[in-house]
Amino acid sequence: MAGGANTLYSAGIELAVRVIELLEINRDLVLARELIFRKYEFSPKAREMATLITNEVGRRWGVLNRMIEEVQEEPLSRSSSLLRAVLRVGAYEVYYNNKHPNYFLKALTPFFKKKRVKRGFINRVRYVLFGIKKFRIKPPQDIVEWAFWHLFFPQWASQRLIDQFGQEKALKLMEQMNQHPAMAVRVNTTKIGVRELASRFIERYAYELEISPIQPFIKLAKTYPVMRTPEYEAGYFTVQDPNTAVGVVKLLKLLPQEASILDACAAPGRKSSLIRQLRSDIRLFCNDISTMRMEKLINDFQRLELPLPYLTIADAAKPPFKIQFDAVHADLPCSGSGTWGKHPERKWLTTPERYLECVQTQRTILNSLVPLVKPGGILLFSTCSIWREENEENVRWLEENFPLKCIEMERLDPSGGSTGFFYALLKRTC
Repeated sequence: MAGGANTLYSAGIELAVRVIELLEINRDLVLARELIFRKYEFSPKAREMATLITNEVGRRWGVLNRMIEEVQEEPLSRSSSLLRAVLRVGAYEVYYNNKHPNYFLKALTPFFKKKRVKRGFINRVRYVLFGIKKFRIKPPQDIVEWAFWHLFFPQWASQRLIDQFGQEKALKLMEQMNQHPAMAVRVNTTKIGVRELASRFIERYAYELEISPIQPFIKLAKTYPVMRTPEYEAGYFTVQDPNTAVGVVKLLKLLPQEASILDACAAPGRKSSLIRQLRSDIRLFCNDISTMRMEKLINDFQRLELPLPYLTIADAAKPPFKIQFDAVHADLPCSGSGTWGKHPERKWLTTPERYLECVQTQRTILNSLVPLVKPGGILLFSTCSIWREENEENVRWLEENFPLKCIEMERLDPSGGSTGFFYALLKRTC
């Protein structure tokens, strides 16, 4: 029905349009939401609605673009940034949420008044959205085209997944990365027990959750405003995906008392603070190239009330150290393809060549870090990528070019909205 739009829907849609317009500039959906939510005062429910809508628009970015361009018979690039944002959000709401175009437009009336858009702008949106309402997907010619329309993956990405994993595994991975994003917190066990914090979440906030088999983590059923709770301010937990902790936990079990670790690309510091939390005896050195990100590391350590590590600001490809370490943790810059479930826009806003550029960066950094591992010491190499070139092939390259022997490696597939992650433990033989 095309009746009047309620106030909550109007606010949620306005926020969504503002976020999607900014996303084109900063190319990071989480950051775009953070900036818009900070700038405009809207209710928590409006923000929650905008979060859900923008996640789904980001997931379908290329599909929505194709629909709109087919309906209007011209490239989106000819439209203004505001018109593009309104059309993308509107196309999602009309086609996937079954909203009537007039209802959507009615909801945006207050926003249009603020923006002082002309009648021609609104008529253009109405024309396109009525076309979207009648849009029908043509029968796909192959599995790659089917994955584009139904699993919302760029054709280059689905083809690469099929080439690397085979069709059955590739389709499963794409389905997993379309699941609703999960949320997890790492309990700061220096302050509170896992079960005690879980009970607080249930009793005080009615959060749906389960205790993760990976300790000390709690998995939440959906994205809750955990960072606005007194427990967060008190340093009882930090937000972290359990998959990203597995390699660190394995590494700590291999190291003797008072071992030294260099976390070479440490910021924003979640894995670093896990090291400090689990092993207070470790002599921990944290390095990162970004001063801003290192400030986040410092702030999180202080909030968790964990002793600060030794800190350096430097390019990991040019480390400022003259000593060797019992272990070097190299959580390297990567394509981020394992995070596409939580950051669905990234698969549309990257390039097919990005992962190859990352491989070169990774090898440049690794070439500088391997000499910092003591003979008999451990290199922990990890990425949040699903591409073989950034993971297994880098391990092979390390073994062929350095006195390193892989003692364990594991790929943790994205599932249930969690991050896809890879780690490898390599021992320096001499």
